[in-house]
Amino acid sequence: MGVTLLTLLTLGCSPGEAPAAPPVEPAASPAPEEPPVAAPLSAPQEDKMPQPRPPPPGFVALKDVIPNIGLEIRYHTANNFTGAPVPGYAAPGAWLLVEAAEALARVQGSLAPEGLGLYVYDAYRPARGTKAFVAWASRTGQIHLVENGYIARRSGHNQGDTVDLTLCVLNTGQPVDMGAEWDLLDARSHTKNATGEALKNRLRLRDAMSAQGFHPYSKEWWHFSMDLPGLKHRDVPYGAEEPEEGHWSPPPGWDQPGWSP
Repeated sequence: MGVTLLTLLTLGCSPGEAPAAPPVEPAASPAPEEPPVAAPLSAPQEDKMPQPRPPPPGFVALKDVIPNIGLEIRYHTANNFTGAPVPGYAAPGAWLLVEAAEALARVQGSLAPEGLGLYVYDAYRPARGTKAFVAWASRTGQIHLVENGYIARRSGHNQGDTVDLTLCVLNTGQPVDMGAEWDLLDARSHTKNATGEALKNRLRLRDAMSAQGFHPYSKEWWHFSMDLPGLKHRDVPYGAEEPEEGHWSPPPGWDQPGWSP
């Protein structure tokens, strides 16, 4: 907000008529007063930026190992199907287990000669985020999305071997047409439920991912997983100030109608 410096002006008055007086030498004009100076204002406080947490052992941040990969972590924002930021995503991030990240880097390299690249929406997901999706489905009367396989009670994302992504034009970073938005939770998201260029793009993504050991999910054109040994579900959050793994609990009533984040 701007600050206006108020300048005080001396206003002259017009007296009535008076007898003429003998001329006198003009008095020296007093030195002009210095204008009042506004007290300095303290700088406005900026919003505190979320602090990211480093990946846990065995995980890596995709932006650190895959050049030119696109990232749009919508669960850090309200721009997702729940309409609110998701627990575990106080800071935006995309981690995978090292082996999965290395395979994803090979996918990126295989697409580059075609002028294409990868654009990631979600990778490793804290378990509290998956629980938040189920709670959202319950309180909004859409538990059928869980029963029909669009929302998982236990997700491969929690293990760090699963990624949600699309293709993009490498020199612009613009995602290509897939015929349906990411996280559209209905039959339009089924990999083969598209036509024309959108179907071609879905199949190109599927083939590129499959060639490096990822398995597609037929109900979500964006969803790919690997079968890695020794996997376990984790709840390490992306935000450094969020409760650590093992110390988080869901808010009371979050799965009941009327509850709001």
